[in-house]
Amino acid sequence: MKVRNLTPKYTEEELDELKGKYIDDSYYDELITEDCDCFREDGTILFKFRKHIANDNECDIAFLAFKNLAKSTHSRGASGGPIDPNSVYWKKRPIIKLNKPGGWSAHHINVHGKHTKMKIQNEVASNIVGYWSETHQMKMDMPCRLSHYSRQHFLKVQDGTHYIQKISNSYKNLHPDWYNKQMEQAMIQPDMVVGDTPFSTITINRNFRTGVHKDAGDYGFGNLSTLEYGHYHGGYFVIPKYRIAIDMRKGDHLCVDVHEYHANTEMYETDEDKLLNDELPDIFKDNLEVGVLGLNNRFARVSLVCYLRGALKDCKMALDPELLKPLHPPLSKISVIFINKLNDKEPRKKYLDRNWARSATHEDALHRIINDDLKNIIITDDVFELTKKTTGSSSQFTEKEGITFLDNPNNTKLKKGIHPITEKRDKLVYYIPNKQVAIDILIGKNLPKYQIHPPLFYRV
Repeated sequence: MKVRNLTPKYTEEELDELKGKYIDDSYYDELITEDCDCFREDGTILFKFRKHIANDNECDIAFLAFKNLAKSTHSRGASGGPIDPNSVYWKKRPIIKLNKPGGWSAHHINVHGKHTKMKIQNEVASNIVGYWSETHQMKMDMPCRLSHYSRQHFLKVQDGTHYIQKISNSYKNLHPDWYNKQMEQAMIQPDMVVGDTPFSTITINRNFRTGVHKDAGDYGFGNLSTLEYGHYHGGYFVIPKYRIAIDMRKGDHLCVDVHEYHANTEMYETDEDKLLNDELPDIFKDNLEVGVLGLNNRFARVSLVCYLRGALKDCKMALDPELLKPLHPPLSKISVIFINKLNDKEPRKKYLDRNWARSATHEDALHRIINDDLKNIIITDDVFELTKKTTGSSSQFTEKEGITFLDNPNNTKLKKGIHPITEKRDKLVYYIPNKQVAIDILIGKNLPKYQIHPPLFYRV
């Protein structure tokens, strides 16, 4: 393991001039690619970096959980980078005035031809899950709450929580002083933390090359990790003050003082990367006409920034219990829990484009149904392929208090509809209407069994 003691190479005034700008390889003298502890001249920790805190299986499950939660936004401040008036996004929004210095924020004419009073930044793929502090803007007052995407996609966030816990455990080992301080403050609002961690919030970024900035609004030390799909180079985390960079890749953990100026270098494909990436399934359905930066690539670098919102300890407005809970899907919607540990490398690529919730075992899936009081759930082994969409009404299955199997292993010529069966199945894909049925299965109750024709799933 490397240990580094560094001295500043730039003054704060010089670094202020870089705010909002992109930086390249000329801003660092050393690239860290292995475990490293780095200290400032006064002995305080600048960062600690650890490779591979999670294995491939854990990384892939987390990637599937978070890959589609980085939504487009134009409100990331200086980290959004310098504005290019000739880019796809800004050509549709003529700029009235760029801020100075930096050129990372602008007044503009919106797509409806109106002059706007609000300054915005580049459109990037970045979003938060977890909890958010009070907001007072656009004539709307909102109390401390679970973020919109956490409420809507809570099964996904649950899938990724194991990985967030791995980051938290590494943080505890690397920087116990700040970990303990942060956990103590987090416990002021214990209902607003992610799992058993000192983190209230995770910012999820996809292919987001940040401009030079300092993080704000967080309490404690920064904790970052990266998940990947495909092949790329670059994306180094640079701390220009000390002219040092870190190559943070899949499953790595960077515990770093994010209140120092930092940025990422450009992510790019080599010719070899492009050949490999062209063989991969296109797992994102991005509309490139929007002009979100970084999404015109087949590869994906999903970075997770885990932190505690400092303002959560001062929630002044009355908390709304409903805004702290997951938002269950409407009764007309079917959710799918996919039983796959992703341990086999052969089907791994096949299932990376699936955006269903996951559980390691059928028992775990049933417990999720019970714990979250879920309704209209399909549980399926990984040997099945879907034959049609499952977003319709649950009446296409059954309202009966039993198990409805959604495949037809014997290919019998049945009439359309629901049919009682008695045979056993070695592989399973079935519909659970509510948590009581899940409880009955776990306690061994002999429930009636049905199968649907025509089937919704077939074996591969």
